[in-house]
Amino acid sequence: MALSQTFSPSFVLHRQHSGWRMPSRAWFNVASLIVLISLCIGYVVQVNRTVSQGYQMRELETRINDLTITNQKMEVATQQAQSLDNIARATKMIGLVKAERPVYVQAGAPSYAMAK
Repeated sequence: MALSQTFSPSFVLHRQHSGWRMPSRAWFNVASLIVLISLCIGYVVQVNRTVSQGYQMRELETRINDLTITNQKMEVATQQAQSLDNIARATKMIGLVKAERPVYVQAGAPSYAMAK
């Protein structure tokens, strides 16, 4: 086969491919289509995962806010329970009486221990 015949358009057009072999351009197109479809599916999966995590974060933030409010209410209730008025009422309910003037015990002269 001569060099001029190898590059002539009629030789390229009439060239037959044997059996199931596709030209390299067709393989490239099929491979590109598969890669493109895979990238699209991966993108959809990634977006879906991101949206799902966004909903979870919103639920957790709502739960944190609810727990913060509950905590504040409990702190107020604790402070009210520990107030002097409540403690005074509780001591009366138990039957405790207010102490009169305290009497202190006077010890004699101070005593010291001898060190050996």
